[in-house]
Amino acid sequence: MNVHSRRRVRSPEAIEKRRKATEQARAANIRQGYVHDPVLEAANARFIAGDITTEEFREEMLTRFKRA
Repeated sequence: MNVHSRRRVRSPEAIEKRRKATEQARAANIRQGYVHDPVLEAANARFIAGDITTEEFREEMLTRFKRA
């Protein structure tokens, strides 16, 4: 992976690593009382696929909750 690239690697290994990380985060959130959020899950899917970076994901979530 090019450390200067803003896009994620889309290799099967990289996708699987992001999927596992997302599942672990979801499991931790469920233990804290997480309720299914379709917008968050859609962003998770785009992150896992490599369509958005971690920074873009974070910014999208911060922007969403600033409006509320």
